[in-house]
Amino acid sequence: MFFRLLLPFLFLGLSIASSSAVCLTLSKLLPGQVSFPNSTIYDNAVASYFFVQERLTPNCMVRPDSARDVAVVIKQVETTDGAILSVRGGGHSANVGFANSNTGITLDLRSLNHISVNGEGNVTSVGGGALWSEVYEYLDERGLAVLGGRVGTVGVGGLLTGGGLSVFSPRLGFASNNVANMEVVLASGDIVNANATSNADLFAALKAGQNNLGVVTRFDLLSFKQGLYWGGGIVYAESAVSAQLAAFAEFKTPANFDPDAEIEQSFLYYKAKELRISSNNMFYSKPIVNVSSLRRFAQIQPQISNTMRISNSSDFSKEMSEAQPANLLGVWATTTFKSSLAGLQDVYRLWNSSVTELSSVDGLVSSLTFQAVPPVTGEDGSVDTFGLAPGTHPEKDLVICLIANWWSDTTDSARMLNGTKEFIAAVEKNTEAKGAKVPFTYLNYAASWQDPIQSIGEEQVKFVKKVAAKYDPNGVFQTKVPGGFKITRVSS
Repeated sequence: MFFRLLLPFLFLGLSIASSSAVCLTLSKLLPGQVSFPNSTIYDNAVASYFFVQERLTPNCMVRPDSARDVAVVIKQVETTDGAILSVRGGGHSANVGFANSNTGITLDLRSLNHISVNGEGNVTSVGGGALWSEVYEYLDERGLAVLGGRVGTVGVGGLLTGGGLSVFSPRLGFASNNVANMEVVLASGDIVNANATSNADLFAALKAGQNNLGVVTRFDLLSFKQGLYWGGGIVYAESAVSAQLAAFAEFKTPANFDPDAEIEQSFLYYKAKELRISSNNMFYSKPIVNVSSLRRFAQIQPQISNTMRISNSSDFSKEMSEAQPANLLGVWATTTFKSSLAGLQDVYRLWNSSVTELSSVDGLVSSLTFQAVPPVTGEDGSVDTFGLAPGTHPEKDLVICLIANWWSDTTDSARMLNGTKEFIAAVEKNTEAKGAKVPFTYLNYAASWQDPIQSIGEEQVKFVKKVAAKYDPNGVFQTKVPGGFKITRVSS
């Protein structure tokens, strides 16, 4: 009995000792790229994580300059018993331990942020550690665009291996379905390309497999000509809620689908000011102002502020980055359902009730957001990897619901996590009772207790497991890279 209680501490001690040894070895193999606790580079890297709870303290941080450097790190971890690895792209995940750890080695990919465009302008190569703000600044100058995150401070890697919702998604689908090629460092240290003709199974699995298969060091994205387009945000007083919900329900009526229109409808509560407001981030991928599919939102009264204008991806992503609460603890969770006015009203009512129960939490900021699920395939006919049935049109009637909660004191963390979990459970109970629940959990919004990979469907789970076993037969990314949603933990 005593030995069984002691086992976790023995494993922790082995991990610390092994990872420390790997850190020292890496500092010799990759001089100038390894930082240790209490150094300026290390401390700045820890502080740069978006959510406070992810600002953990590994034995060392490694900032590689190339895919070969990444291979050196993975090989050292793979061959050292007890060593563990975390992989950081943009550092925007709310899930503790997904991109950092209090032991082990954290692989910080942010120096892999190179961007280039081929001669035809139809493929943009992006380093796996780049931020979307960097990508948009580069492409806007060239009159080009790609499908990517709407918030500029989000990293490209996590988004593209978990689906990806973009301003252009209503027309072109998930961002990951608009990737032409991925350069991947495997558990063996080998560097391979994965695309439709080379390692095609790996290419498909990576789009829904997060960090189960390797580290993506470069994405080759399908790019296209894109001039200025219309968009921005409108903030409304609480009295506009009913009109907001009615407008979104009308927007989601299948007959009203417009492939150029994208919208995020949010309802927000700020405890510090006892303020309840709603907002719409709206975009139309053409420089057209008076858009019939979005006009009703713009006309809802009373408005508090209105920043709608014709601009570019860089400006819009900067605006959305600045709107997010920073330097707080936080949790995101998600579910999906069929749209109806009554359903949207029920979800809002459940959120309002949840906020009221949590309103005594210091620093509470809560946001409920509705968004459309993208089409199953993009214009190039690429196959969806998320278990959405072929031939269906989820973009016309399915809604992704995101709950995002922020707070300031760790003593409230358990309460906030439980409250968020209870809200999602209440929503899913309600939508299931009405026959509106959809078994799809969008990976990039999923909380650590959710199981987004299982939601892609039994056949897809079997496929990803088979591919993971093929390219990582020793299970390095299952056992030595503990962060993320693990395919081996999903029951077929």
